[in-house]
Amino acid sequence: MLKKIFFALLFTLFLSPQAFAASNQPTVKITSYKYLPTGQIYPFGSGSGTLISEDGLVVSNNHVIFNESEFKPHDVFGICITFAVKDDPECKYTAHLMANNRDLDLSLLKINEVDIFGEPVGNLNYLNYKHDVIPEEKTRVQVLGYPGSGGETITITQGQVSGVEKFNNALYYKTDSDIDFGNSGGTVVDSKGNYIGVPTFIRALAETVGYFLGIEDVRPWVDANLDKELIIHAAGQQRLERVLKRYYIANDTLSYETDFYPFYKVTLPEGWEFYQMSDVGIGAHEKQLASRLTFVTSVIYYQFEIGEGFLDELDNQLRHIRERFPDYKKEVVDFAGTEAWKVSYTGFNGLTTNYYIPYGYALLSLSYHIDPDQEEEETEKIEQLLSTFEFTQPAQKDPNLPDTITFEDPGFSITMSGDFKMQANKKPWPIYLISEATQHENYEGEMTINYRQVSKEDRDLSAEDRLDGVVQNIYGNTKVVFKNDNVVLDGLEGFLYTLEYEGDEFQQVRKVITIGLRDGDYELTIDYDDLSETFDANLGALRDILNSFDWHDDSLEKAGQYSFGSLGQQFSDVNHHRFASSIASLAEKEIVGGYGDGTFKPEREVSRAEALKMILESKNHLEKSKKLNQEVNFDEYRQSRTPNPFRDVSRKDWHLKYVKYAVQKGLLKGYPDKTFRPSQTVTLAEALKMIFVGYEIPVWEGETDPWTKKYIDKAYELGMLPRGLEDPNHNVSRAEIAFLIESVYLRAK
Repeated sequence: MLKKIFFALLFTLFLSPQAFAASNQPTVKITSYKYLPTGQIYPFGSGSGTLISEDGLVVSNNHVIFNESEFKPHDVFGICITFAVKDDPECKYTAHLMANNRDLDLSLLKINEVDIFGEPVGNLNYLNYKHDVIPEEKTRVQVLGYPGSGGETITITQGQVSGVEKFNNALYYKTDSDIDFGNSGGTVVDSKGNYIGVPTFIRALAETVGYFLGIEDVRPWVDANLDKELIIHAAGQQRLERVLKRYYIANDTLSYETDFYPFYKVTLPEGWEFYQMSDVGIGAHEKQLASRLTFVTSVIYYQFEIGEGFLDELDNQLRHIRERFPDYKKEVVDFAGTEAWKVSYTGFNGLTTNYYIPYGYALLSLSYHIDPDQEEEETEKIEQLLSTFEFTQPAQKDPNLPDTITFEDPGFSITMSGDFKMQANKKPWPIYLISEATQHENYEGEMTINYRQVSKEDRDLSAEDRLDGVVQNIYGNTKVVFKNDNVVLDGLEGFLYTLEYEGDEFQQVRKVITIGLRDGDYELTIDYDDLSETFDANLGALRDILNSFDWHDDSLEKAGQYSFGSLGQQFSDVNHHRFASSIASLAEKEIVGGYGDGTFKPEREVSRAEALKMILESKNHLEKSKKLNQEVNFDEYRQSRTPNPFRDVSRKDWHLKYVKYAVQKGLLKGYPDKTFRPSQTVTLAEALKMIFVGYEIPVWEGETDPWTKKYIDKAYELGMLPRGLEDPNHNVSRAEIAFLIESVYLRAK
C-alpha cells in the first residue's frame, strides 16, 4: 500500500476540534452474527459504521449486516466504540437492525441503551448527516474505519475525490484513499470534518480506487426509515451479551474459567490477550505485533467415555503427522493431574506442540507454536501459562444423553436406536451442523443432521430434479447404489441417495446415505457414513430412527406419513456389484424381486418370461408416475376369455397375464411353432428389441445384416450399453437386464 496510515495526531490536526468534542469517536466497528439452531452465535464478518445521533443511530453498508447465502440480514450485531484513537475500541455494546437497502447498499442500526453489563450508554458523539455539502473533484477526504489490514484500532487514511459514477440512480465518488475490507460502512469526511459519504466498495484489479456513496443519497433514505421498528432477535441478543461479557471480563482480568464441560481455568501472563472464545475452546496470543506466539484450546465431545479404542483411533489419525515430520515425538505425560499425550514435531518454521487430554467424555487439546529464533524465551512464557491451567471439576464419564433429542428451531425431535447416541453440536463450525451421533466403540461411523438454506437457483426444483442434480455431480470412485426421490418423514418431503466409495485404508469400502427434507427455503439433511458391512448391519436401526422423526408442524399436508423405502438394502448378494444401483432402483419400484433366501442372483441368466415382466412392469410404473391414467391392470388380462396365444403357456403360469397383454398390444409374436419359450434365456439383441417395442421407441425399419445390428445401433445411440456389454448374442443376466431397463426408464421420464 502506497498510502500512509495516520493515527491520533493526523486525526486531531485534520478535523475541526468542534467535530469531536465528546469522548467517543463517531466511527464504530460492527460485527454481524448468525444465530445457530444449536443456540450458539457465529461471527460472519465485520465492518464499520458512523454514529449519526446521540442516542446511537448508526449508518453502515447493507453488505456488512446481510447474509447473502441466505438472502436475509444477520441476526444480532456487536458494536465496538473507540474512546481514544491510540487504544483498542471497547466492544461491550450491541445493536439491533432498523432497516436495510440492497440497491443503495445501506443499513441503519440502533445501539442499545445499555451495554452488556447493564450500564447506560449515555449520549454519544455523532456526525451531522443533514447538510448540503457536496464533494467536488480533488476535494481532500479522509476515510475512517476498521479494515482487516489495520489491526484492532481505528484506521484513518487520506486522499482526494478523483471522479464520480452513477449506479442505481445514486452518485458514487471515486477516491484514492485506502479503502480495505472492514472499512465498508465507515466514515468519509472532508477537510472541514463534514460527513460526506459511506465507503462502499473497491474496484476489482484497481487497488487504489475505492468508492463511497455521497451523503446526499444517504440522507433521504435514512430520513425515510427513522420510524422503523427495531428487528429484535431475543435469543440471539441474549447469547451475544453472554459471549461479549465473558470475553470482556476475561481480557480485563487476564483469567478465564469455562462455564462448560470440561470445566477448567487458565490465566494469561501480562502482555497477552484472548482473541477468540466459544463453547469448545479459546485462543490467546501475545499482543505485541512482532510476536507469533499463540495458545489455543479445543474440545471434542464424544457420546461415551473416551477409552482405549478412541485413543487408538486418534493415534491412527495422527499417522499423517508421523509420516511427514521425522522428529515426531509422542510422550505420555501428566498434565494438570491427568494423564495426557504430548505430541511435538518441527514444522511450519518452528516447534509445534499439542497436548491431548482425555477427560471423561471429552478430549481437550492444547496447542502452541514456538519460533526457533526465540525458543528459550517463548518456551518460558508458554510454560508460565501452562502452569496456571487447572481442571475445576472432576471428570464425568457419562454425558447422560437422552434417547430422544429435541430442537426448537427448526422444531423437531428424533429418537436413537441400535446403540446410537446423539448430542447437539457444540462447535460454532460448521454452522449448519445441528447434531451428531455415534455408536459405542464404532469409531468409523457417524450420523449427522444439518439444516441450511437452499441456494436461490435450487429453490424451485422438485425433489426429483434436486436428486438428479446431486447424482450428476458425483465423480471419481464414488458410485450411487440407491436413490429415491419420493421420501416423506412426518410430512416433510424430499429425497435420499446412498453412495459407495473407497475408504482411507487399502480395499476399504464405505457407504453413506443422505436424506434431504425440504422445509420451505431450507433443507434438513440426515447423513449416515460408515464402513460398508457396519452400514448394512445398522440399516434396521436407521429405519427405526427415521420412523421416530417428529416434525413439530402438524399443518403439513402429509403430516404423520413416512415413506423412505428399503434404503437400498433389498438383497444380500448385490453389495459392490456394478449394477447394484439399477437393481435397487427397480426393486424399490417393485419392478424386480428376489428369492426367498434374500438374494437377487444378479449373474443368473434372465429368461424370456422374466424379461417380459420387468419391461412391462417398468413401463407401467412409468405411466403411474406420470399420472396420466394410462397404467395397466395386468390381472384383467389373465382373467380375460381371449384364447391362450402359445401352446407352451398354461393358464397356471404366473407370466400368462404379461404374455396375453403383450400379444394383444402387438408387442409379442413368438416363434413359428406357436411357442413363447418362456424359460429360454434372452440374448442382448432380443432384450433390446423387447425393451424398444415395450417402450414404443422407434427403431430404423430397414433390413440389416445381421438383424441384430439395428437394435445394437439404437442402444449405442441412447447410450445404454455399459462397458463389456456389446455382443448381441450374449445371454443377458438379471443384473444386466435391470441396468438396461433402468437406462430406458430414466430417459423416458
